[in-house]
Amino acid sequence: MKYAIYARKSTDDEERQILSIQAQLDELRELARKESLTVVREYIEAQTAKEPGRPVFNEMMQAIEKGEAQAILAWHPDRLARNSIDGGRVIYDLDTGNLATLKFPTHWFENTPQGKFMLQIAFGQSKYYVDNLSENIKRGIRKKLRDGIYPNMPPPGYRNDRQSRMIVLDETRAPLIRRMFEVYATGQHNVAELTRMIADWGLVGVRDKPIAASKVHDILANPFYVGLFRFNGEIYEGKHPPLINRDLFEKVQKIRSKRGRGRYIKHSRFPFRGLITCHECGCSITSDAQKGHAYYRCGKRRGPCDLKTIREEALAQLLRASIRRVSISDAWADKMLAEVERWTLADTSKQAVLIARQKIELARITARLDRLLEVFIDGTIGRDEFTAHKEKLTNEKSALADAIANFEEEGASRFKPLADFITASRQAKYTAEKEDLTELRNWHKRTGSNLIFAVRNLCGILAEESGASQADASRPNLHSSPPSFGPRGGSAARSAVHNSNTPHNSGIFSAVAESEPDFIPILPAELSAVAPAGGFFQSLGSRSDPVLHVRFPRPWSVVAQNLKIRNWRRGRDLNPR
Repeated sequence: MKYAIYARKSTDDEERQILSIQAQLDELRELARKESLTVVREYIEAQTAKEPGRPVFNEMMQAIEKGEAQAILAWHPDRLARNSIDGGRVIYDLDTGNLATLKFPTHWFENTPQGKFMLQIAFGQSKYYVDNLSENIKRGIRKKLRDGIYPNMPPPGYRNDRQSRMIVLDETRAPLIRRMFEVYATGQHNVAELTRMIADWGLVGVRDKPIAASKVHDILANPFYVGLFRFNGEIYEGKHPPLINRDLFEKVQKIRSKRGRGRYIKHSRFPFRGLITCHECGCSITSDAQKGHAYYRCGKRRGPCDLKTIREEALAQLLRASIRRVSISDAWADKMLAEVERWTLADTSKQAVLIARQKIELARITARLDRLLEVFIDGTIGRDEFTAHKEKLTNEKSALADAIANFEEEGASRFKPLADFITASRQAKYTAEKEDLTELRNWHKRTGSNLIFAVRNLCGILAEESGASQADASRPNLHSSPPSFGPRGGSAARSAVHNSNTPHNSGIFSAVAESEPDFIPILPAELSAVAPAGGFFQSLGSRSDPVLHVRFPRPWSVVAQNLKIRNWRRGRDLNPR
């Protein structure tokens, strides 16, 4: 009788797997030698027998059905089958005579009704073992999920601590992952560029392999880095420490949603390319190099255009002047910040009441999550509906908890954005003095300024400083609605409405213009503070250069149009520092 030896190990540990298989083979070969059994072939497999479909096992059974062997020599029945299909196949081959007998060093078997009954019991015990083991593992995973512990390998930036059995920050990779989020949040780099950058930083994956672009996408979209994690389609609150704050994560998600498959513009050589739009035809301003200098011109993709070219140095001075237009002096910034600080102190008690309400809302959401779990266990709602409601409530709870924590730790105030804006406005004049042209571009992109080039002054202003005695009389010209912007389609002047909810609508914050034009021209008279000796147009540009018009978003537009802030600018130009 010809025997086939079958050895199997299901563990994923390769070293233990090879050692166990070799130990089985040694025992089976010794048994075959003692009992003088003829072994025609050895079948070795490293795969679990929990589910049918093992290729080596199927190959052995097909060979037996073809008559190449008539018996099987294995270590134990559970090596052959741990599922009902493979176990039934072995017993059926015994019934039909394709398989004559089985031999095991640790188990007795005879091809009799009693022997097949005992073999079937052995197969049943093997199946019960894996089923019970699976249930124990699932119960352990559910316990981890309830405790907020991620049951799988954590993403890059985290590691499993063997001593505490918790997920902790990876001291090597965590700062680089945080830096990756911060760089992408600037909106200046796409995922392909970011992938090359992190490779230069030395950031690698968990197996010290380079991180692919697809993995970068997964990292940027993974809520694990803000203290949440997703498992089997459900979202859970994690006990692992967050790597980034929620504001940064939400900013990254907004940029990801807007990017799509859009076209990316390279700004390394021509930093202002794509920043400005032509008023005459609506095309974007492009650039080229001539005689060692960079020039910017209309793309003219919609036909002929009268807009002239402008040299990069001249355009940079226009952008510097536009930045200085919304800058306030250091003295006035100090006064404003002192006022904001006084409002913040008065507002602290009111914010404490708001935080108390938020804590009540947090408790209410927690109770709703508990009730949702109860109705799901009772079978009132299905898994899909349960998962959708749970994810919504979990996100709300996490955001609310972050807001409460930020206030309690940092003393967050509703006046903080105002203080940040005042600081940024004071810093604007220093940004305008920088030689790095990319900084000028980034400033306009961060503030959301809209810039257009036109062949003339669209608002009909010849000079901003037409005379101190007639400053108020000339003000209506500044606030008059600009003409239609040709193909772009301009809008009428917008009203600057007072915010009645803001305290102290008087003093340094009360001088808000009644109306403001959409676009403000940057005229030659405004370039005196940044022009070189001898005159701006004589040294860098010409009088045929296009006129730059800027539309500042709020609150920058309020600064640009405020009468008293014009006085701040006048005093600042005399003493910029």
